[in-house]
Amino acid sequence: MAETTKLWGMAPVILKMSKDPTNFYIGRSLWFSITFLYVSVVYVVQITWLRLFRDFQCHGNISKVCLAECYENHFTRPVLGVWYTVGFAFSTIFFVMEFLVCQSVRKLTKIFRKESLGKKPSDTHGNTEYVKANEDEIFDLSREKPLLAMYLVYFLIQLSIQVIFLAILIHYHLPLIKTPIWCSTPMCHGPYECVLLGTQEKMMSIIILATYSVVIMMFCIMFFLYTINTYLAMGRKFL
Repeated sequence: MAETTKLWGMAPVILKMSKDPTNFYIGRSLWFSITFLYVSVVYVVQITWLRLFRDFQCHGNISKVCLAECYENHFTRPVLGVWYTVGFAFSTIFFVMEFLVCQSVRKLTKIFRKESLGKKPSDTHGNTEYVKANEDEIFDLSREKPLLAMYLVYFLIQLSIQVIFLAILIHYHLPLIKTPIWCSTPMCHGPYECVLLGTQEKMMSIIILATYSVVIMMFCIMFFLYTINTYLAMGRKFL
């Protein structure tokens, strides 16, 4: 019961964090949704790969030792380990970026309040209402060049991760279930014809992850171009 209460208590915090406090980082809620969906997709599609060893079978009179050796010879590269690592890296980089944005917003909030208090020192009541009214205004973080540079690095890193992950999915993971499996080792003379059960589900899981990676790459490119445009527009403004 206590765990359920804690989980429900975290929901308002997550929703509050997903609100956009700036007029530059307009895709904050979108990136929260993408991150949540990405973790959810990885969790769902990995279910078909949990019993990979049981799904790997070979024809003929083959011992368990030879079956295990054939399995190890075919799956020479990790599958789920790569998916978990990419999901962890994607989420971690996003939340690190969120932390830096929150720190910038907090810093600018303090500066904004000091400037607001200094504008109307004579009228205390009017000054208080003025500050409260302006506290709800959207901050312009696009004036901060270091933050813009940080956005550029962030989108480049996320784009690079997805490009590498897409290449791994297409060139390494997909052939594991599409190519015929023939096994012959020095200890287990064959060749043995082996099959992998549930190939359609496994192929669909790879296609889903690849499609989602392409979608993330498109968003990264769009936000990167938007950041560049904002940076250049800001440079022309202050020339």
